[in-house]
Amino acid sequence: MARTADGDSAALESLFRAMYAPMCLVARGYVKSAADAEDVVEEMFLKLWTTRDRIRIRGSVKNYLAVATRNTALNLLGRRRIEAKYAALAPLDEVWGETQIENEAEAMLQNRERAAHVQRAIDSLPARARETYCLYYQRHLTYAQIAQVMGVSVRTVEAQLVRCVRKLTSQLSEVL
Repeated sequence: MARTADGDSAALESLFRAMYAPMCLVARGYVKSAADAEDVVEEMFLKLWTTRDRIRIRGSVKNYLAVATRNTALNLLGRRRIEAKYAALAPLDEVWGETQIENEAEAMLQNRERAAHVQRAIDSLPARARETYCLYYQRHLTYAQIAQVMGVSVRTVEAQLVRCVRKLTSQLSEVL
C-alpha cells in the first residue's frame, strides 16, 4: 500500500487483482447485484487511487478495503434512494426538462392572470384616486410632487393612497 501511496500504478494494479474478488463479495452483501458490486469495487479502487496521498492505513489493508467498499456501497444505495425520491415527484410520462417547462408556462399564465386582476382593480378606482395611485406606484413621484401636480395638499395625497391601498387589498385578497 505504501508503494501505491507513492504513485506506483503497478502496485495498485497488483492490489486490485488480489483484492477485486473478495471486495466484490463484500459489496454484493449490500447491493445484491453482481454488476452493481463490480461498479462499487471499481469506484472504491478509483477513489483509493485519486486520494492515495491522503490515505493512512493503520492495520490490515484487507480490512481497510472492506470498510472502504462497504462505505462506497452505502453511498450508492443512498444516491439511489434520493434519485428514487425525486423521480417519484416527476410525472412518469415526462422528462425533467419538459416538466419544468410546463411549470414555468403555468407560472407565466398565472402571473398574467394576476396582473389582469390587479389592472382591473386599479381601473375600478375613482379617477382622482387612480391618478394618485399611478403617479406614486407607477411613476414613482414623491407625495410632494404628486400634491404639486394635482393641486392638492400632501395630506390629501397620503389619505388617497391609504384609501387606494385598502380598497385594492380588499379586492385582491383572494387573488394575491
